[in-house]
Amino acid sequence: MQHILSADQFSLTDLQKILARAQEMEEILNKGGTHIAQDKILATLFYEPSTRTRLSFETAMYRLGGHVISETDVTFSSQAKGEALADTIRVIGGYADIITIRSKTKGDANLAAEYAPVPIINGGDGPGEHPTQSLLDLYTIDKHFKLGEPLTVSFVGDCLYSRTIHSLSRILRNFENVQINFVAPESVQIPDKYFQDGDQKFDTISDEVLKTSDVIYTQRIQKERFEDQVLAESLAQSFVFTLEKAEKMHEKAILMDPLPRINTIDFDVDNHPRAKYFEQAQNGVPVRMALIAECLGI
Repeated sequence: MQHILSADQFSLTDLQKILARAQEMEEILNKGGTHIAQDKILATLFYEPSTRTRLSFETAMYRLGGHVISETDVTFSSQAKGEALADTIRVIGGYADIITIRSKTKGDANLAAEYAPVPIINGGDGPGEHPTQSLLDLYTIDKHFKLGEPLTVSFVGDCLYSRTIHSLSRILRNFENVQINFVAPESVQIPDKYFQDGDQKFDTISDEVLKTSDVIYTQRIQKERFEDQVLAESLAQSFVFTLEKAEKMHEKAILMDPLPRINTIDFDVDNHPRAKYFEQAQNGVPVRMALIAECLGI
């Protein structure tokens, strides 16, 4: 994998390889890490707020034995002076062996890959995609279900702007027997390009959705991407997941959320056996270790 830019780039064989490598990395983590990247440097360029993605990438590189250089605020970068992203990437590519970039603009990761002399990993491009999140989500699902067997996944919340939903729904298309549901008000329902024959749309978290879903994946309203903040505020309370709802999920079902949870899941759900969102976040480290290693060919 020269670059990791989009969920569309992965075949079923690629995904199986990544899942297997992530499992290997989790075993390595449990033993304290490795030194296979001891001479390598990861640059993390995060021009949009991030906690889990940036820190898990940096942790992954350190656990591989490598080093990290980081830029976390566009106002303190040369882009604030008007430098073109292409120039930034050319320069940073001379400092580091691999770059992870997050930005507010859809397509920036693809643009970076055009000019980069090193591998580029898309850490989230505005309302576009978040492929590494979808891969750790897939890894989490794979731990609880056998992929390829019947599986119902329901995405709940902001399906319009959620890059995590966009990427994971595409990743899941590689597997047979996956029923995908999108649960959202019409104003934030899934764009047509992500919807396929056989998918279903719902406007509320009905008992039918709760009882038939194997995976419920909640996503906050992305208020920062709305022009109409009044609408965003009115939608923010639409899909709060309560303990009562968790109790209606079937015994083997799991509840996921890419976090941060803002008006998505009540805190009293945290200790429920269905709740897997903190496990999901932890899975970011072995998965990103695997992706960095694959991109570097180590």
